[in-house]
Amino acid sequence: MKPVSLKEIVDRLDFFMDGWKHYLNKKTGDIVEIQMEYLSIAEESEDDDDFSEYEDWEQDAIREAVDVVENWGDYVELPDREEVNEYRIMENFCYSQEDDKLRNKLCYSIDGKGAFRRFRDVIIKHGIEKEWDSYKYETLCEIVREWCEFREIDYK
Repeated sequence: MKPVSLKEIVDRLDFFMDGWKHYLNKKTGDIVEIQMEYLSIAEESEDDDDFSEYEDWEQDAIREAVDVVENWGDYVELPDREEVNEYRIMENFCYSQEDDKLRNKLCYSIDGKGAFRRFRDVIIKHGIEKEWDSYKYETLCEIVREWCEFREIDYK
């Protein structure tokens, strides 16, 4: 397999969507995104199912899901929302700030319901969006590097 793109995996991890799974095809290096609904259909399907009751685009999605199910050994699931833990990334970013006032504001912003929105508001107000984006990107890169190395997947 050719080395997988670290950036491509990081980009997928940066935008989680509920109800979707992401898989890396270890043979091709391609990443596939599949709705869990179609994975369920694929898991329950029979060899002679033609999926004609679905729209054309859904048939394609189901066939892709069938490929994942039937060739499970060729695929590995990308880290999920829990493994990435964006809240922990935000928390670590807060504590990485040297300015006591800013650190306290950031830490306060992530406490309780609405933490992600409040955190974003504080970083925008203090003009540190680029710093946050870089920190998050580098952290996601490290997560993906560790994930690849643990699975002996070459990356670039």
